[in-house]
Amino acid sequence: MLTIRQLYPILRNHQKLSERRSPMFNQGKVAKFMAYLMVALLVMYLIGFSISLALIATDVRNMTAYEFMYAALPFVAILDFFARFWLQQTPSQQVKPYVLLPIPRYTCIDFFIIRSLLSYGNLVMMFLYVPFAIMAVVFAEGIGLTLLFLLGLYVVELVISQFYSIARTLVSHNMLYWIGLIPVLALVASPMFFNADWSLTLSWAHLFRGYAHLGSWICNGNIIAWGALFAILGIVTAINRRLQHKFVYAELAREEKAIKVSTKQSFKFLNEWGVIGEFFRLEIFSIRRNKNVRKVFISANVIVLIFSLICSFTSTYDELGMVRFWLIYNFAIYGAMMLLRIMTFEGNYIERLMMGHHTIEKLLTAKYYFFSAILLFPFLLMLPMVFTGKASLLMLFSYMAFTAGVDNFLFMQLAVYNKQTAPLNQKFTGKTMIENSWIMIFIEILAFTVPLLLVKLFMIFASEDMAYIILLVIGLAFIGTHRLWLSNIYKRLNERKYENIEAMMATR
Repeated sequence: MLTIRQLYPILRNHQKLSERRSPMFNQGKVAKFMAYLMVALLVMYLIGFSISLALIATDVRNMTAYEFMYAALPFVAILDFFARFWLQQTPSQQVKPYVLLPIPRYTCIDFFIIRSLLSYGNLVMMFLYVPFAIMAVVFAEGIGLTLLFLLGLYVVELVISQFYSIARTLVSHNMLYWIGLIPVLALVASPMFFNADWSLTLSWAHLFRGYAHLGSWICNGNIIAWGALFAILGIVTAINRRLQHKFVYAELAREEKAIKVSTKQSFKFLNEWGVIGEFFRLEIFSIRRNKNVRKVFISANVIVLIFSLICSFTSTYDELGMVRFWLIYNFAIYGAMMLLRIMTFEGNYIERLMMGHHTIEKLLTAKYYFFSAILLFPFLLMLPMVFTGKASLLMLFSYMAFTAGVDNFLFMQLAVYNKQTAPLNQKFTGKTMIENSWIMIFIEILAFTVPLLLVKLFMIFASEDMAYIILLVIGLAFIGTHRLWLSNIYKRLNERKYENIEAMMATR
């Protein structure tokens, strides 16, 4: 029987071959280049931020530089944790091809957990810590303490990596597990509730001082502190290992529930639209019945609701530039989360759609109507911003029309280029939903930046209201000509249909 040491190079080689054999490999290379470019920019920002922190730490008199960094650790760790939702997969998302092989049941899980611990992604935050250590720690405290300083922070990164994997797995199972993060955040923030004599007092100074003491113990080699740090790493790794195994094998072993088909027809008014109405109804039923589609849809609604409430009833984003950004963000989020992956869910039955005459064109039309109609939800949620004077009604209408016309036009171009099937219901053993095409990334950037840039440009030559009127006219022009550009998308898709069908069937 192969050991984990013997299997590791074999499985690692399989992963590399799997990526190279993927139909998305050519597009993926460009996407990887853009991802590396964005990581390079992130590294530059981290280094710049690290230099700023080092300059601040050298001026602080009530704590040392290494204590200063550990005092800021809770905020850095929380940002690091949430950033991983966009950048890191869980082991269970990669294990599917191996679970039926004659390999010990935990071996594959162990391999991917070890790989996640050794991932280069855990070194990204070191671009924040290392420059800080060079500027503020090493010359003042010596090399030995500096090494303990960096090693302690690296172990913290490993803990965050494993805790992220646990949280991502649970949230994928049920979004209510987001509530479970509250006690964890409360535990992280617990030092701010206690004085030195353990009496209860709420103070940010207590939080900073508590983590500064922790940093002092770690950097000075306190055995209890290091033992607790490695114990926490061992506990979260063991929990993650058990959790990944449980959910992966539970999903593979689950029985499909029989779907009860109702004889009562829903949304009867759609019958007047013929085939387009049927596809509109299919879009609604897909959200209701398919777990992954429903999860993305609910997530988009929650994001829109949260930011609408923040913008409407708090003073957090009172500045006009931020108001414009969050307006276009709230309108474009449905396209960025769902329409950006157009045809990927349909890849599960793409060959049937391709058999009908102009079926895909009618499907695209129904999708366009659906994702244009759904913009009424963020529009209504952001109406309080009009009543409080943060935004004008013209601004709301112009951004909604521009999103329905231009942004949806951009997102729907991906119907031609998306060639990877997304699972409808598999949560843990399905493929990742991370963007794997440079076109996806490019269109996503355009959708969020073009309306803001156009308003700025128009305001150079006209008033603000006139800029919004021009934006409204552009959006209405694209809405009025949607039949023409949808027909063009269908023709280009039809020319590539065999290539797309082959790729989608290969990635199921």
